[in-house]
Amino acid sequence: MKKVLFCLAITLCWFSFTQAQDSAYVRSIIKALTSEQMHGRGTCYKGDSVAADFLAGEMRRIGVLPLQVNYLQYYTYDCYSLEGPISLSLNGTELLPFTQYRLLSTARYAKPASLEKATWKKQLKDGTWLIGVDQLDTYGPIVGPERSDPVCIEILNSFIPKRVKKIKADIPIQFQKDYKTQNVVGYVRGVIDSMIVFTAHYDHCGTMGDGVIFPGAHDNASGVAAVMDLARMSASQKPYYTMVFMLFSGEEAGLIGSQYAAENPLIDYSKVKLLCNIDMFCGGDEGIMFFNAKSNNTKDIFEQMKSLNDEIHAAVEIRPRENRPNSDHYWFSNYCPSIFLLTMGQPFGGYHDPDDTCEKCGLGHYNSFMQLIKAIAYLQ
Repeated sequence: MKKVLFCLAITLCWFSFTQAQDSAYVRSIIKALTSEQMHGRGTCYKGDSVAADFLAGEMRRIGVLPLQVNYLQYYTYDCYSLEGPISLSLNGTELLPFTQYRLLSTARYAKPASLEKATWKKQLKDGTWLIGVDQLDTYGPIVGPERSDPVCIEILNSFIPKRVKKIKADIPIQFQKDYKTQNVVGYVRGVIDSMIVFTAHYDHCGTMGDGVIFPGAHDNASGVAAVMDLARMSASQKPYYTMVFMLFSGEEAGLIGSQYAAENPLIDYSKVKLLCNIDMFCGGDEGIMFFNAKSNNTKDIFEQMKSLNDEIHAAVEIRPRENRPNSDHYWFSNYCPSIFLLTMGQPFGGYHDPDDTCEKCGLGHYNSFMQLIKAIAYLQ
């Protein structure tokens, strides 16, 4: 413990010579990423590319070096977008998108088993299924290799008439083959070439037609802003380790961007001391969840974080969890020590919800949490 505390003192002293963490800077990044100009950072209106250009420009401005030309690692995948006006009416009554009906992602397309459970169902001429539900599913972008299965639209039972005589639906879903997107990648050269890597996904759910935008402040403009803050601090003075920063698209579509980055490496994984992924970093009244806390190459890191937290009381709790394919650290855990941190508890807006806004993104615990993350990273 004395060694850990001595190293912590050195760590915090070293960071005092650089810039301190800055929640105002973080708030400015979240505000920019959640603006209407980003179109929800999905495939709709190429919002992910708009966000990537902004982040690449910010890396350049603060002095981060590019890992690829213009900081962009390009790749493609097949996906859908939902652009333009959408409408759905039953017996002449127009329903409200998202609050009264939602489209399901490819993984939740209507299947015989789920259709059998529906309280009400109707298939339209184009193959689209309308189904009645008591509670709407979590919204997610529609992705998949091809449109071979019917689209499924959930409607709250409370808004379905007892006798549906007339249905009018205009849901323009655009299939995009080999959609071009990109990860944003940069680094700050350290005293040695051993690396600490910070990652986050910058994409979100895009739009549900022109009337609904998903800002994605908590998920995951907050994590991106934290990584950018770490990049800003690292670039202000040469760090001991080489610091690498990777921001992924395609996470909401199934961790696609991080899988591409892991399988098409831009760095030598054998030199990575720690990869720390940050996903959903607002709030934190209940502490921090630490995923991949029990693997052979990460359990000591968890114990370090827990011990440090006992000393500096940054979080109410550091809760360990097994490794899961639930965020972008997962693919890298095959190659180097990789962890995933998210905050537990409020305040933040809704999950995959238009209410997930910058204004509702609580950062009251941000500075103390970042002290903990910086210390753990430097101890490796």
